[in-house]
Amino acid sequence: MDGAHVTRRRPLRAPNGPMPLRGDKPHRLSPSEGASLKGRQCCRLLTFHRTAVLVGVLVVLYNEVLVYYINKTSWKLPPGFSQSRNDDKIVRLIIAGDPQIQGYQYEVGGLVGWVTRLDSDRYLSKTFHLLLDLVQPDAVIFLGDLEDEGSVASDVEYSDYVRRFYQIFHVPAETKLILLAGDNDIGGEGADMITQEKMQRFEKNFAPLNEVVRVKNVDFIKVNLVTPFQKSPAVPQTRLMSQLSAPVRVLLSHVTLNSAVLQTAATILGSFRPQYAFSAHFHKYERAAYNITRIMRYAGLPYPADLARQQLVTQEFQVPTCSYRMGTAEIGYMVVTIDHAGEMSSSVVWLPRRYVSLCVYVVYLIVVVLAWIVQRACLSSRRHHTTQY
Repeated sequence: MDGAHVTRRRPLRAPNGPMPLRGDKPHRLSPSEGASLKGRQCCRLLTFHRTAVLVGVLVVLYNEVLVYYINKTSWKLPPGFSQSRNDDKIVRLIIAGDPQIQGYQYEVGGLVGWVTRLDSDRYLSKTFHLLLDLVQPDAVIFLGDLEDEGSVASDVEYSDYVRRFYQIFHVPAETKLILLAGDNDIGGEGADMITQEKMQRFEKNFAPLNEVVRVKNVDFIKVNLVTPFQKSPAVPQTRLMSQLSAPVRVLLSHVTLNSAVLQTAATILGSFRPQYAFSAHFHKYERAAYNITRIMRYAGLPYPADLARQQLVTQEFQVPTCSYRMGTAEIGYMVVTIDHAGEMSSSVVWLPRRYVSLCVYVVYLIVVVLAWIVQRACLSSRRHHTTQY
């Protein structure tokens, strides 16, 4: 109509605020709305942090405590061990190979080296004392390579190794501790030569290189064969023979008999005639048997008629390493019982694989970092999207 007044209807408003129309400018959040959004984001981050910490605590609890006790349930002691624990006629033994506590020259320096040494020491101590409490042995035998850098260490470093060794492998006063020297302790492998000074330093801080140790009805004969790569100092057979008195004889050496010089091995077997022998060095568990007469014949050595008639056989057991730092997956100790008649029972106690636990830590950290990155990216994207409306 001409001259008529036309009233335009205003757009309806939404009950809770303005209704966005096409062409309107993006809506900016009010201070109260921004605070609410930030609060929700903080809650999500806080929930993520709490979850990450909780999972981290569980991972540490499993790796540092539970894995050892779970592993302990798989340990099998020699038959009849529990019944023979209080029998004075039975010798109970823990035999360890190559603990090689880590040093300072070959290990990574600084904080990383301190952490790796601490972790290795703790693993050795934890596993050893769990087994020690279970077995309650008459003697504990270490078959050499007590230190990783003992042969090349300075006197100050060597003193620290000695302190750490006795701290890690502390045994009760009533338990005999039998210690042998290995090539990492006194030299003998490659260009690392055996010297009189190294041997004297070991004997001063640990034990004689060659001796007879009596435990109940068993004579343990320590011989310093050390290594197949260099000529070892002569074994004082006459002096050791004069100390033998027990009905059962066990030969202890760092290296295996078949790794030693044939004539040396044959002479030792023919002189001592041990029923059993234990060695280490190669970080793995194996068994072998040696006919003493046959070995002496191969070596071109004379032997008495009674030895030929008896056809004595020495059973040798190669003990695995007890340290996870030796680069082998099979880590463990040997548990042995020897009765009054010389019958031996043995089992290998396998230990948890520490590198698996360390890998779990690495995987956990990677997952946490990736999850944190994704969480922050999602929150940032959501905040940017919300501010457009």
